[in-house]
Amino acid sequence: MKPQPLIFSASIGHGHNQAAMALQHELEKQGFQPKIIDTFYSISPVLHSCMLKSYLHLLKKKPLIWKNIYFRAEKVPLYLFLDQFARLFIRQLHHIVKHSSCSFMISTHPFVTAFLAQLKKQRQLKVPFYTVITDFVLHPAYIRPEIDAYFTIDPNVSEFARRHNVKEDLFFTMGIPIKSHMSLNKTKYDSRQRLGICENRKVLLIAGGGMGLTNYTEAITSLNTLEEPIQLLCMIGHNRRMKKEIEVIESKHDINIIEFTDDFLLYLKASDAIFSKAGGLTMAESLACETPIVIYNPVPGHEEQNAEFLINVGAAKKANNKKDIPAILKQVLYENEFSMEMRDSARKLKQPNAANNIVQRILSLLEE
Repeated sequence: MKPQPLIFSASIGHGHNQAAMALQHELEKQGFQPKIIDTFYSISPVLHSCMLKSYLHLLKKKPLIWKNIYFRAEKVPLYLFLDQFARLFIRQLHHIVKHSSCSFMISTHPFVTAFLAQLKKQRQLKVPFYTVITDFVLHPAYIRPEIDAYFTIDPNVSEFARRHNVKEDLFFTMGIPIKSHMSLNKTKYDSRQRLGICENRKVLLIAGGGMGLTNYTEAITSLNTLEEPIQLLCMIGHNRRMKKEIEVIESKHDINIIEFTDDFLLYLKASDAIFSKAGGLTMAESLACETPIVIYNPVPGHEEQNAEFLINVGAAKKANNKKDIPAILKQVLYENEFSMEMRDSARKLKQPNAANNIVQRILSLLEE
């Protein structure tokens, strides 16, 4: 029986768990039995609750503070305070690794990466350690000397490695891992047939990630200025409170509220565009489906960089305020040449097989 790997994630942003599951699936195909660890919850449910609430509070109530921390940390290593905090939980983490006969570790969350790096350092573990980055732009907070390889979608690894004095051969530009799904091969027509969506009406998917963190109300009400009704697919994830808010909105458009679903890629394939913040996994899935992206209110810091990256390569447009939304969506939904250019840009950038490619590379590194 093959030694078994551990994939460490955290339920702080749903995309990190999705990336972990994509990697788990590919490892299982290779005969492994990888286990996903919800890291902070496994260490302590109280720790998990505190970190999740603190993070969400920053994003919702103090976004400029988070933005300042994120960008200032590019020059001043503020993130190393997290490493010091991690020292308090080394014993619990070591217990998890020791009692699983772990052959190698993968992290899909930067906070978790800091904790695991401290574990390797403090307990002098020889277990290979790989980090998978789920945003489009590298940040120095990802760097730890204990990491054996970095997997990213950022094509600028040479410049990043030089600037931060890290060996370039530790970086592999292979994309953001998404789960393989038969929906990726379906046409828009077939997807709509499967979902029972009107074939002759424009379809806009409004998404806020697994936690439903987007301003659905502003998006829906701003669209009343569009001349003809369209179909709105409001993907609210696990945010059931948002369902009640959407249900009382008056709109000329047909609104379909969809809670968390494993058919997200099918809905993406069925849509003419996606309206969302710029979460890494959602953006990677949108690229894989070649669905034009309209970004609104990205989380300050990492999602702002995701947005800028996607805009620069032509795969996304950004609405800077509520007034911009109708004009941009009219362009994306109704100007065929414009939307085709966005789809072409997505086609050049997408990496739907990233999970498999990352796993294959890890296995080859282990054999070296």
